[in-house]
Amino acid sequence: MMKRVLLIGIALAFIWTGCIQDEAALIPDQQEAQRLQPKDSVWVVSIRAEKAIPGAAGNEGMTKGLAIGAGDSEENTTVLRSIWKANEPVEVYLDGTHIGTLTATPDAADVHQATLSGTVTTTGITAGTTLTLLTPRQDWDYTGQVGRLLLQDYLNYKGEDNRSIEKKYHYTMAENVLVTAASNGTITTDQASFANQQSIYRLSFRFQHNGAGTPYAINARRIWITAADGGLVQTQALDGSSVTGTIEVLLDYASQNPFFVVLRNNNTTTAEDLRFKVMDNEGITYFGTKNIPAAYKPNGTFVSMKNATLTGRLELAVGNESVTEVL
Repeated sequence: MMKRVLLIGIALAFIWTGCIQDEAALIPDQQEAQRLQPKDSVWVVSIRAEKAIPGAAGNEGMTKGLAIGAGDSEENTTVLRSIWKANEPVEVYLDGTHIGTLTATPDAADVHQATLSGTVTTTGITAGTTLTLLTPRQDWDYTGQVGRLLLQDYLNYKGEDNRSIEKKYHYTMAENVLVTAASNGTITTDQASFANQQSIYRLSFRFQHNGAGTPYAINARRIWITAADGGLVQTQALDGSSVTGTIEVLLDYASQNPFFVVLRNNNTTTAEDLRFKVMDNEGITYFGTKNIPAAYKPNGTFVSMKNATLTGRLELAVGNESVTEVL
């Protein structure tokens, strides 16, 4: 009897095992794969990067980025250099979509070189994919400039309120950065080479009525700049489309000293007049033009125009007037 019960138990065990195997066979492999596939994947990224030094020259030296020559002042330097700063943010795009922000660690021996590290969140990235990298921020916008060049010039304004060129307007971009491997949550790429996306102008003005008489310095407070061809960029999209128009600069206070402005011009190949309208601290408005030769038009050029002479003047002084409030 016990032998019969044991045989029945063994048989039932084989039947139960077979049921389990049959049930497992009913679960499609594809459905299981979908269950395990995350909606988003977080990838660790480390990219070697350089800020390229183009061969273009400005009026007083070669164009670089945002470090002045050793021992120079902003007013007299003949060179600007594009360098990496510690923790500088780098925005990462895949097919035009923002997927993350990396931070820069400059090389101790050469601050033109850096390692960009951080994470991005995306799906479908594989070897052969290309990325676009942009500094210093996602919003590609040249409006709201205040004439400041370097971050240390503007220490009273922190974070996004700091409107120095170094902080907000010195855009550099690396396009078509090739992903060479993407596995185990890590992305490897070719080296990224960044190029300047605009030119930097150093400006100050003087007035000489109709080109006659002794010129005198203007205490500039507010400046409007337009290009004869209408191509000065106010805002830019990653795909190259842009909104163009007048670039306005509002200085913190009126001054005869040189100030700085960045200009991105859709015309980078032919000579063109820039038109200036300058209001001084008394509300008097001056105007004039300056021809920019073709050699100084490419993005990445440092152009120094100290004591540019304006020959027109509109005298409409700022005054006080009484205002009656009606309730």
